[in-house]
Amino acid sequence: MLFHIVRHGQTHWNAQRRIQGQLDSELDEHGIAQAIARGLDFADMPIEAAYASSSVRTRQTIANILGNRTDAVTYMDELREVCWGVWQGLMWSDIEAAHPEMVEAYHKALPHYDVEGAETPVETQSRGVNALETLFKAHQHAPADANILIVSHGDIMKKILAHYLDVELTELHTLPHLPNCAHCIIDVTNDTRRVTQIAGEVTEDTAWSRYLS
Repeated sequence: MLFHIVRHGQTHWNAQRRIQGQLDSELDEHGIAQAIARGLDFADMPIEAAYASSSVRTRQTIANILGNRTDAVTYMDELREVCWGVWQGLMWSDIEAAHPEMVEAYHKALPHYDVEGAETPVETQSRGVNALETLFKAHQHAPADANILIVSHGDIMKKILAHYLDVELTELHTLPHLPNCAHCIIDVTNDTRRVTQIAGEVTEDTAWSRYLS
C-alpha cells in the first residue's frame, strides 16, 4: 500500500511567520492554488481512504485536493500539528529574538526544551507515528496497490518521516523543511515501511536522498 502524506497549503499565518501550532488559520489564495495543483497528483488515482488533521487548514487542503470526493474523509485530532503552548499565535521573529536558546533546544530536541503548555519533540513524534501505525493496521487487508491519502502538518510530518528513516530527532534540524503541500509517500507491506518520496522539491537534496530506499 502507498500512504500519501501531504502537508497543508500556505495559510495567512505561514506568510506572516506567525506560530500556528494547534490554533486554526485558513489557507490564503496561494495556499488554495497549491492544494488544487497538488490535487492533480490524485485526479486519476483511486483512493482507498482519506484522512486529515482536524485543523481548518488541513480540512481546506484536502477539500481542494479531492474536489467532489471528500465524502469519505476521516478527520483525526492525532494528526494535528505540534502544540506550541504559550507560543501559539505569536510571531516567530519575536520568539526567536526573545528566546533563542529555547528555539534552538526545540529544533535540536535538547532535553532542556521547556515551553509552558507545549509538546516536546518526542511527544509529537510518538503521537504522529502511533496515528500512522493505527492507520497501517486498519488497512492491512486492503489491496496491495491501494492508495491512502493523509493531509497533515509540516513539523509532525517531518518527525514521522524521521522515525521511518531512522534519523534521530537531534539531527532533524539538518534536513530541509517540508514546503506547503509537500507530497511524501510511505510504502507499507506487512511489517515493512519504506519512505519512497519526500516532496518533489527536495527529493534530490542529499540531506534527504541519502536516507531514501
